[in-house]
Formats: sequence, structure tokens, C-alpha cells
Amino acid sequence: MTITLIRSVIIYIFVIAAVRIMGKRQVGELKPQELVITILISAVATIPLEEHAIPMATSLIPILIFISLEIIESALSMKSIKFRNLIQGRPVFVIKDGILQQKALGRLRFTVDDLLDALRQKDIFNIADVQNAVVETNGTLTVQCKSEVAPVTPKVLDINAPQKSIGVPIIMDGKPVNEYFAGDVSSDNKIEVIAAALGVRSKDIMLLTIDGDGKTYIIKKEKK
Repeated sequence: MTITLIRSVIIYIFVIAAVRIMGKRQVGELKPQELVITILISAVATIPLEEHAIPMATSLIPILIFISLEIIESALSMKSIKFRNLIQGRPVFVIKDGILQQKALGRLRFTVDDLLDALRQKDIFNIADVQNAVVETNGTLTVQCKSEVAPVTPKVLDINAPQKSIGVPIIMDGKPVNEYFAGDVSSDNKIEVIAAALGVRSKDIMLLTIDGDGKTYIIKKEKK
């Protein structure tokens, strides 16, 4: 039991480190080679847990090799467009200028049902509203609607709209935080001053954000 516990902790830390090295990406956004490496790491990591007679190195070394291959592949992809296209593929138009690209659907083995389903997930229920649709290298669908049904923007109306600034969290769960994006609010003392100006103690705040214009948004903790 102790051996299993120790091995589980080591493999857990090792796999977490491997995933962090590979970069942040949602499962649905994984490219084919990233998905393959993720599956291989998952399979190899369980081997020492199933059989204690197998050395840990039997699992850890292959994981290191997989990570190295991913890093090498990423570096080569950045250097060579041809290599990147070979490994990752290319984006493919399935609707172009409002016309369904039936040959492209066939090459992708994409049925009309698949396309309609992907459009509905983009909140588009009428294929006639689509000007362009592209299947990206990770399999997701990017859609551009026709101008007559596209949302109206300030640019279309020739209106000068002020740029929005991001609201960054400076207090979460009652504790000051400056590790994320709040570079201008670099000290806990400044954060406490902001909280005091709002008439509330930081420990009573669930979330407090501040944007570049100094506007704050606060959510107080519910009383138990």
C-alpha cells in the first residue's frame, strides 16, 4: 500500500509537470499530435501502479521522451510551414462565400449532419446565414455570418466607442492577490486601502476587481 501511495504521488507530480510543459489547452482544442501524446502519457503512467515489480523508470523515461518529442515538434513547426502543415494539417473551408464546399466535406469525412450540429453549437440555426465556415486544424468550426445577419458593431454604425479595460481580481476569497494581472496594484497595502475605501474588510469580500479606469466591482461573502 505504501509503495502504491508513493508511486501515485510521484507519477501525479510528473504528469502534471509534463502537461504544464506542453502548455495550456482545452481538451477540445488539442491538435492530433497533442491528443496522441496525452493518451500515451496517460497509458504509460499507469503501468507502475498496476505492477510494483516494474521499475518507475519504465514509465518516467517514456514520458520524458514524449515531452521531448512534443517540444521538438513544436520548435520545428515554428521554423517550417511545410512541416507544420504536414503534422497539423491545414484549415479547410466547408462553406465559402455562402456556397457549401461538398468536396471539402467529403475529404474531411464531414457529414451534413456534422456541419449542422457544429453550426448549432455556434448558435446558428440556419445554414443560409453563413458566409464562410472553416474547419480548423484542431477540428473546431470557425464561422463568419453574412453581413445582413451579423451583430451590429460600433464600427458598422461609425460610432467611436471607448476601449474597455480588463477588470483584474485583487481580492479573492477574502485574501489580497496580486499574482495575476494586477501589476499596477503591486502590494497588499494598496489592496487593503482600496477595500477600506469601499467600506468593507478584505476578509468579507468574495471577489473584488479593478479595471484600468479605477472602477471596482465587488461581491461580498454570504453570511453563514
